[in-house]
Amino acid sequence: MSAVRRCLALMVVVVALLALAGCQTDESSQDRFQWKPLYGDFTNDTSTVVAKIGDVQITERMLELYIDELPPRLKADFMGPDGERLALKKMIDQSLMVQGAMELKIYNDQDVARQLISQRRNTLDYAMRNYGLLRDNKPNEEDLRAHFAVNKGKFRQQGLVMARHVECLSKDDADLAYQRLQSGDYKNNFPHVVEEMSTNDDTKKEGGNTGWFAKGGFIPFIRGSEQFATAVYDLEMGLHAPIKVADRWHVVEVTHREYERPQTFAEAESQVLKDMLPGWQNSIIKDYLLEARNTYPVEMLGAYTPGQGASAEELFNRAMALPDPDRKLELLSMIHTDYPDDPKADDALFMSANVALDTWQDRRIAERYLIMLIEEYPDSELIEDAKFLNKNLNNPKVLNPQSIEDLRQN
Repeated sequence: MSAVRRCLALMVVVVALLALAGCQTDESSQDRFQWKPLYGDFTNDTSTVVAKIGDVQITERMLELYIDELPPRLKADFMGPDGERLALKKMIDQSLMVQGAMELKIYNDQDVARQLISQRRNTLDYAMRNYGLLRDNKPNEEDLRAHFAVNKGKFRQQGLVMARHVECLSKDDADLAYQRLQSGDYKNNFPHVVEEMSTNDDTKKEGGNTGWFAKGGFIPFIRGSEQFATAVYDLEMGLHAPIKVADRWHVVEVTHREYERPQTFAEAESQVLKDMLPGWQNSIIKDYLLEARNTYPVEMLGAYTPGQGASAEELFNRAMALPDPDRKLELLSMIHTDYPDDPKADDALFMSANVALDTWQDRRIAERYLIMLIEEYPDSELIEDAKFLNKNLNNPKVLNPQSIEDLRQN
């Protein structure tokens, strides 16, 4: 079960107890405090009722969902008829506790109310981000190819080596094995020498073969395998004199080598998605938050009225000194929202577009910031640069750190 579903399940079981009006002390508070259902997922449940606790009913479907919501490490304890019966008893105990809490109106306690409100807020915030915005929302192939084109240097097929070895306890034994392998006799070929002299029973079964490994990589069944992989990786093809790794001696023959090279898109596609997804998801959330301000107007009052804190100049300087792009964007956004008429407001929007490009290669968010600058500050000294950058967002060179002048030259 996904974290989102567990989170939503928590909202159903616990947070569904919430209604802001419920945290009152008047006689009608319980009527306005929605504490049921305790289980289920708000779908039409027609399954058999398996327990009744007061006016709470538990169905087979609710029992199934309850077990499904448990962490993996606990779920195994509730499998099978006996496990299901134990889970049902726990649901019954929980229902008794909740009904007792309602009888005592514990939801009116300030600490309890605060926890319930906090859980509801955090659950819905998490659900909106991960369920409302990000579920099934992934870059398409065109997006992935564009990311791959700009970041080709990241996606390389690492060099690999395949070898076989004779593992010995002493240098004398290793020297003897090396001499035999050099003789060229049939009885002294690698399979015979490995079978007769290698002390590594695991690799002996494979004729001494190590399999493919990268420099410094892990190799099963070999002591100090990372050290072994580092030493052998740089050896030339063919048979080599004994080398010592950890407390063992090895006679090694390098049999195959794949050199490091750039990956094709087909080879790198899954890694491209993994590399691109965090920035992609971050941009979806940021895009929504920008758009949501048009749907839900934001107004800060009193001591938090825009313009009451640090000056736009101070915020801009702080932002430019920060290495964290998210924090940088927060301060730049504060300039635009708190000081819309300040000379730094258009600078903040322009720099926000650049942060979106340089950090996440996100043209969509960059475009939104640039359009805001163009529409809200038509007399800005940056207007021509903003228009030019906006027109060239599909130019791969835009996604590399460079000046507008350099871009224009291309």
